[in-house]
Amino acid sequence: MTALAVAAGRAVEASRPDKLIDDPYAAALVENAHSLQDWPLVWPPNPLDAPPLHHPILLASTYIGMRTRFIDDFLQPAEQTPQTVILGAGLDTRAYRLPWADDARVLELDLATVLEFKAEVLAGLSAELGCELVSVPADLSCSWAEQLQAAGFDRSQPTTWVIEGLLPYLDADAQLLTLKEVAALSAPRSRAVIERAVALPRTEDFGAKLREFSIQSGLPMSELLARADPPDPARVLGVAGWRCTEHPVQELCSRYDRRISLTPDAETPEMPDAETPDAGPPAAQRGGLVRAWL
Repeated sequence: MTALAVAAGRAVEASRPDKLIDDPYAAALVENAHSLQDWPLVWPPNPLDAPPLHHPILLASTYIGMRTRFIDDFLQPAEQTPQTVILGAGLDTRAYRLPWADDARVLELDLATVLEFKAEVLAGLSAELGCELVSVPADLSCSWAEQLQAAGFDRSQPTTWVIEGLLPYLDADAQLLTLKEVAALSAPRSRAVIERAVALPRTEDFGAKLREFSIQSGLPMSELLARADPPDPARVLGVAGWRCTEHPVQELCSRYDRRISLTPDAETPEMPDAETPDAGPPAAQRGGLVRAWL
């Protein structure tokens, strides 16, 4: 469901006249899932007139568009390493839609069902790969290093790591494990781009929203609260000798001249105020991105 929501967000962004990204496959991936969820796939002429159930994805699509463009720019061929690892790849189509060096190798990790569905749909669309693609089924809430190396990952080669839309959905321990495995597997001249998760606010109001979301989603409060104090990727990698730069959401808004709002002239950004499966983490959890170099 989360992978479909993000694909819908990319489809919406790619439909805009001022689009930041070009993803010719996102809408088809959503449509071929035959989900009962009514996903918007285009940016409407007047977003405020869209059905209220579409508003969360329309809002999220602006953030998803900026996040996607930022990472796409990081992956330009001139800066590529021999291998790129995308953790929590979901329905991402960068292996197909981005320019890659002739010898580029991309390893995608996610649940087998997600990777298999994506491969089937893209094969049906006759989508052409721009690189060698290796799909690695893995549960990213646990250690995944063994599966990655068994799939042919070469830890002696520099690696580009992409961690997008993953950490906010892992508990704090799993986030730390992921970051430590990235550090342990990285050769000199490796680099990473990471979407961070930030601490949940410890207020009664937010606690009430979490309880409501727990009831609606079936996720126990203990699981939600396990995300409350996540590790800082810049600090974890910094201790391991990486050089890091931090890029908050407001920087992305300035860089790409976007507002996360259904009204383009709004003074302040609007965001969903509670975590929902179709909108992703709330504004308080959108921690921006970190770039890192070893």
